[in-house]
Amino acid sequence: MSSKAYRKRGQARSIRGNSRLARSPSTPAVGHFSQGPATGVEFRKFTQGTPIRKLNQPNHNSLSTPLRRVALASSPSQSIQEPRPVAETDAAVEDREANDSLLEIVMALDVRERGTVGCSYYVAREETLYTGEDVKFGGIEIVDGLKAQAQPTTILLCSRADESIDEHLNPDGGDQASVNGEVNQFRLPYVFDVRPSPEFGFETSKRKLVEAQAALERSSMDFIAPGDGDFFDDGVGGHQVGFTDYQGMLLRLSVVVDFESRLSIGCAGAILTYLQRRRSAQYLPGDVDAALAFRVAAIKAYSLKDTMFINADTLASLQILKSESHPNSHNQGPTGTSSGSKEDLSVYGLFHHNAGTPQGKYLLRQYFLRPSLDVEVINERLDTASVFLKPENYEDFRTIVKSLRQIKNMKTVMIHLRKGINNGAGKGGGFRNGVWSSLRAFAFHALEIRSALSNIAGAQRLRVIMQVLELLKEDQLSRLGREVTRIIDFQASADMHRTIVNPGVDEQLDRMKRNYDGIEDLLNEASREIAATIPHDCAIDLNVIFFPQIGFLISMKADESTGRSDYEGGEDDDAWECIFTSPARAYYKDRRMQEFDERIGDMYSDICDREIDILYELAQRVLEYEDMLNAASDICGELDSLLALAQGASALRLTRPRISSQNVIQIIGGRHILQEFTVPTYVPNDTFLVGGPGYDHKQATRDSDAIESPQRSASTSKIIEGPGMLIMTGPNYSGKSVYLKQIALIVYMAHVGCFVPADSAVIGLTDKILTRISTKESVSKTQSSFMIDLQQISSAIRLASHRSLVIIDEFGKGTDSNDGAGLVCGVFEHLLGLGDNRPKVIGATHFHEIFENGFLKSRPQISFGHMEVRVNEDATDVENQITYLYNFRSGRSISSFGSVCAALNGIDPAVVNRAEDLISLTMRGEDLVAVCAAKSLEEMELLQELRLAESTARSFLSTDLKKHAGDDTGETSDNQIRDLLKQWSHEGDDHYDVEAGSQAV
Repeated sequence: MSSKAYRKRGQARSIRGNSRLARSPSTPAVGHFSQGPATGVEFRKFTQGTPIRKLNQPNHNSLSTPLRRVALASSPSQSIQEPRPVAETDAAVEDREANDSLLEIVMALDVRERGTVGCSYYVAREETLYTGEDVKFGGIEIVDGLKAQAQPTTILLCSRADESIDEHLNPDGGDQASVNGEVNQFRLPYVFDVRPSPEFGFETSKRKLVEAQAALERSSMDFIAPGDGDFFDDGVGGHQVGFTDYQGMLLRLSVVVDFESRLSIGCAGAILTYLQRRRSAQYLPGDVDAALAFRVAAIKAYSLKDTMFINADTLASLQILKSESHPNSHNQGPTGTSSGSKEDLSVYGLFHHNAGTPQGKYLLRQYFLRPSLDVEVINERLDTASVFLKPENYEDFRTIVKSLRQIKNMKTVMIHLRKGINNGAGKGGGFRNGVWSSLRAFAFHALEIRSALSNIAGAQRLRVIMQVLELLKEDQLSRLGREVTRIIDFQASADMHRTIVNPGVDEQLDRMKRNYDGIEDLLNEASREIAATIPHDCAIDLNVIFFPQIGFLISMKADESTGRSDYEGGEDDDAWECIFTSPARAYYKDRRMQEFDERIGDMYSDICDREIDILYELAQRVLEYEDMLNAASDICGELDSLLALAQGASALRLTRPRISSQNVIQIIGGRHILQEFTVPTYVPNDTFLVGGPGYDHKQATRDSDAIESPQRSASTSKIIEGPGMLIMTGPNYSGKSVYLKQIALIVYMAHVGCFVPADSAVIGLTDKILTRISTKESVSKTQSSFMIDLQQISSAIRLASHRSLVIIDEFGKGTDSNDGAGLVCGVFEHLLGLGDNRPKVIGATHFHEIFENGFLKSRPQISFGHMEVRVNEDATDVENQITYLYNFRSGRSISSFGSVCAALNGIDPAVVNRAEDLISLTMRGEDLVAVCAAKSLEEMELLQELRLAESTARSFLSTDLKKHAGDDTGETSDNQIRDLLKQWSHEGDDHYDVEAGSQAV
């Protein structure tokens, strides 16, 4: 059954390079072959329960080693004899099989549209599950890199993955049988298993990861939330029924696992399902040893080898790549070949339009998505830009760039050629964008590129140029271009919208075309003969025409009422047969037309068929050059991507950085490559940071002293001293955040192999850029904005090494000021406390109290900086009191000038003035609670009136008016009541004083 049939039926198929037969302890052993993770091979031969063992122990971190033959002989002259079998006990067999399982490495892969790769793998010896971020625009190259990095013994592939990945990992398509019918166990160095797509489901896999994490540790603090069913109800009390700790464990796990990488999460779930299936198959229910088999003791993140680690938050915060919806509604929405968006203002967006070829744009995007840690690769890209930017190479440089914009990806052209697709499938279509035009253009412009490259000064020391000169084979390209031009008439093809063969290529075709071209005279003569046989008034509007596939026809004017012509031939042999009608014409066949059909036939179709045969023969000859064309296309794409970096360096006034093995960042005159586009003038600034030497620097120093190397330079023979942490303080709106991002961008661009926006820069290799800059909130997340900040900080602390760069911008501002200050101080102290393994850290904060109160002690590893401002004390308006200069200056600034920033942004002056008053009180050390609780004089007078009124009313209600009556009736007159009220009012004045009341309050 084909692989497609398996996919359609949703079945899982397993292609095994090693086979294991389950047996009970009493079952005699059988032949067994087991292969480790492509680094060693174990072969056992069992005969009647007596095995022989030869083992080359593998190491999953080492490179692949070939299978070695072991010869046992006492001397070279003696023949090789097989050693006698040694009996092995059941306990030894079980112990050996347990050791075999420790050598296993299980990898799961899933590849989606446009080359997005998800991967996770499990190392049995370490009991660790590794997962990472989805790799966009990866494809087969990234799959091969992951496979080489993990060295798997088992590969699980999702059934919905692209078939090209299936064919690449399993070239024989699942046919394990050899020619003689025996199973070929050595066909693959790993077990290959295509698993159903539900095993890679995101939601299911996420819960499996949380279950695995819950089995590892239990936090002392639970985050209980409703709405998750009874997933972990056993862990909560009876008063919390319906609430679970699932969200809490998910939050803790998200520090290590990126849950935005849905493919990699699905791969991790597939591995956990596979491990559970293995446990169920090898152990009986209730077996206590099952819990220890294939146990996941840790979940960790991995990064691609020789590639800088940078997560999606950092890419977004630094605006490395940024997409927006296409303004054209017809181009919105993802398709199989396009994401439906265009590049917004981003660092990559400044360069991508410089690439002219599809393969060049693809490679350039990969450069920016995955910066390199290979010094040779980085310097090669920098050298290429340096050579092409020499003044003497300017003309040839422009010629090469112009030629590159005229060529296409030959891999796509070859696929179309094999399928027989002639016209272009892209925008515009038509013959001019078709296969033959693309082939001719590639041959011509590739020769132009080759000629221009041979004139480049300094080309001999560049690998890419030498490869271009080697792969662009002049003789083959010339022969191919001449052959295509000789056979195809490009002008006639463009006019006819189909491929036309040139005259003189095929004699039979030329004869057919001459006959077809002379058919007009034949039709005119036939029309005159037919017109002579019909009534004169009917013959006025008669034509004899030829339709391909239908043949020769008589065309007559049709009557509007009947839809037929007035004359339809005579009787017997002269009768006409109506073939079809149109609103104005009727078409007939007679005896003469049928004779033409038989004698001349469908000439147009015959011509097309013959041209198709000629083009097929040409296609077969062109396909003989397929390997050369694909290789030439790839190297042209690489050259195009490198020249795009060079064009950007020239247009954006960039400077070549120096990549150093020292853990240092030294930038002079650095600029923010995006920010300077948005302001009239940008003020450049300097930076100097030194990271820790690493735990093994002492041993490395001893090794370098003991081994003399001619390549060892003075710059790498000593450790540079300097601060490893820069803490920025100072006013809002002064450019601190831009300064932080500018440093990270310069480091990032240097590892891309691109020139940087600075006067000069020395950049040490940096394995990770970890940031806490911006907070991406979403209704789909349960985290608050401060919790997202905490996760970013936690991830940075866990992942940072001495080669990392950590950017922390105003962390702690989302909570209580005391808590925020304590957290910021704790993070800085922790990173400084890493000693030799401390990373390079740049932070910005407004929590001045951690310095004023001595919570963060000054030390040589810390430097302080601020952005310079000029204060105008004579200005009356708040917004005119500060002038921002944007110059970096060493030392701390103790004021943030937040009210000035508020006034500049249009906050109401009353609010700003009140804020200034409170700031002044705070600076004098006064108690804000007491001051804010004090009442003004107007408020005290109003309070006195209210109290007098209350006292008078109470006295009135408590007085027996009959006692104050002036006569025997016992009734009080109005005058008596008025006198009483006056008396009570005067008594109130005597008992309450406004000044005293104000002081008392």
